[in-house]
Amino acid sequence: MLLAAFIVPTTIAVVALFLHSYGRERAGIERASQDVARALMQAIDRELSSAQAALQALATSPSLDAHDLRAFHAQAIEVLHARPGNVLVAAAPDLRQVINTGQPFGAALPRHGNADQVRQVFATARPQVSDLYVGPTVNRLLSSVDVPVVRDGRVRYVLSMQYFGERLGAILERQQAPPGATVTIYDGKARIVWSSRARRAEVGRRASSALAAGFALGPEGTVDEPGQDGAGLVTVFSHSSLSDWTVAIALQRSVLNASLWRALEWIVVGGCGLLALGAALVALIGTRIEAALRGLVRPAIALGHGEQVVLPPLPLDEALDVGHALVQTAALLRERTIQRDQAEHAERVLREAKRAVERSEAFLRGIFEETPDGILLVGPGGRVTRTNVQAERMFGYAAGALEGLALDALLVESGATPASVYERMRAAPARSGMAGTTHLRGLRQDGLAFAADAMVNPLPERALLIVTVRDVSAGWEQEEALRQALDDKSTLLKELYHRVKNNLQLIISLFNLQARTLKDGRAQRALSEAANRVRAMSLVHERLYQSRTLGTIRLDDYVRELCDQLASANGADRRGIALALEVAPVDVGLDLAVPLGLLLNELVSNSLKHAFPAGRRGTIRVTLALDAGEGADASEQMLRLTVHDDGIGLPPEADRTSPQTLGLRLVAALSEQLHAELVFENRDGACVMLVFHAPANGRRGLDHAANTLSRHAPATHRTHDRTYTAAPE
Repeated sequence: MLLAAFIVPTTIAVVALFLHSYGRERAGIERASQDVARALMQAIDRELSSAQAALQALATSPSLDAHDLRAFHAQAIEVLHARPGNVLVAAAPDLRQVINTGQPFGAALPRHGNADQVRQVFATARPQVSDLYVGPTVNRLLSSVDVPVVRDGRVRYVLSMQYFGERLGAILERQQAPPGATVTIYDGKARIVWSSRARRAEVGRRASSALAAGFALGPEGTVDEPGQDGAGLVTVFSHSSLSDWTVAIALQRSVLNASLWRALEWIVVGGCGLLALGAALVALIGTRIEAALRGLVRPAIALGHGEQVVLPPLPLDEALDVGHALVQTAALLRERTIQRDQAEHAERVLREAKRAVERSEAFLRGIFEETPDGILLVGPGGRVTRTNVQAERMFGYAAGALEGLALDALLVESGATPASVYERMRAAPARSGMAGTTHLRGLRQDGLAFAADAMVNPLPERALLIVTVRDVSAGWEQEEALRQALDDKSTLLKELYHRVKNNLQLIISLFNLQARTLKDGRAQRALSEAANRVRAMSLVHERLYQSRTLGTIRLDDYVRELCDQLASANGADRRGIALALEVAPVDVGLDLAVPLGLLLNELVSNSLKHAFPAGRRGTIRVTLALDAGEGADASEQMLRLTVHDDGIGLPPEADRTSPQTLGLRLVAALSEQLHAELVFENRDGACVMLVFHAPANGRRGLDHAANTLSRHAPATHRTHDRTYTAAPE
């Protein structure tokens, strides 16, 4: 019986030791694999960070400032000598590749294969690491590090360092992975970028559902999943915050169990040996101590109760009674010992808790008193129960004098019929700021008021409100002064535009009065044409002071009104001449609107006067479209103005080179001012087209237009049939 009592608990202890050792060894293997996965992920992050740094250095190249893409292509190839296997791509805002080091410079290149991410880099101006996408020039899955090229606050290009999976896999193969394990790189969408199984066909395949779900749970972890050949897998992974990628190490469960059994086999052998040795010792020693144990029953009980110990004879059948007696004695002593230890431990915990509470109260009291804002604790009745020193200084009260005062006596709203601030704060959500919803005034004890901002935090368990008050008088005064200055500036600018428009209208009236006094038809026409030109400028200023921004006007509205005035002045409806307008809704400034209006005035007036003689009917089409530039100017916006009539067409020779064509001289000078390309052609009538830049910032002065018109310098322009020169009178 003594031997059985030893073997059963000993066996349970050996089994428990084995299970504990098994779990500990497996956890150790998983931790080691996790450390390896983390190190592999860090190696990938270092490579991607190195690529990002190289691209950011290239982004500062002067060749990009000068739009010298050939020189930048050569510079990029030199940089890639140190990074074999990589390809550098530069993309324009329209997502077209302008440089690809994998192709000769000047070769036709497709659009960037990762359009969504490149648009995001253009929008945010921040570097990113992409997931897998198909490279259009190599027709393979790859990934890239994308870096913006920023000039003057705008992203001009996006540089992409492209990676094939083999390039990243070569980095991991130089690391020390667990033997027999499969190392795999996954992108942010849980797709395979590279696997140590070296099968390219697996690139782009998604991870198993169990592994993808594990990726979503945390940056690191372990996932049990079924293998492709029926054997189970244990996969550990580490996630990167830089690239949103994951490195996973898959171990076959059979290999893992074999390693565990090798580590635990000595524990099993040792446990069995100890069990056998213990049984033998118990059998040997049991016979020697059996007689003594029987005789210790009564002495042990007497010892536990403090009675005198008497040793009786030692019969052989009393071993069980000895065991029971010893257990009772041990239980009694253990109970007394535990009670004492618990009492001492409770006392120590109570002392430590008391000291922690005292330290916490001192810390919170320091924060409460030293904060730069005033803090008021408001009770259920809307009265202050406690304040800090800053609140007393802010409201001008002595220490402790604020307690008991109503909150509505300290803070009021600035409206004509202010509501209760306390009631509004009670209804406000947690951590609700009062700024932006109402202006508060703090009332000092001396009767003075100050602009205040307040934030309320409720404490429901104590039915209190924590009200934080800040003096914002200086900020409100500056805001009001700035608002008044902006209003004055807008009023002054509107008045300026309005007076310029009125002065120009006065000039038009003077021209018309003078024209009525003349009998010479040619002089009258000259004054009428001059009045039309001034009316075009007057219309610009009228549109400007009616504009919401006061700095730009809408070209479609301006062109439509200008053409309507010209058609009305020349009797277009009576003569059967129609004007068809197709104008883009572009906002432009004064520097572009004035010369453009004068140009349009000359061209439309010329068509109305000369294109339809002898009662001929027809149509004049005016088109103003917004186009993208070409070549190095692809990122700039271009305006294309076309005036096309279906009349008799341009004269063969003399009319366009005659010194009497003042309108042509004006058109030539104005097109020179706009740096425009001016084209005349006969195409089912007369067609005049101007292409010029639409400036995004800045404005040319009106004095530049006047200087250009006064130089009377000859300007040469291109036509489809010949080149002509607009000579001065």
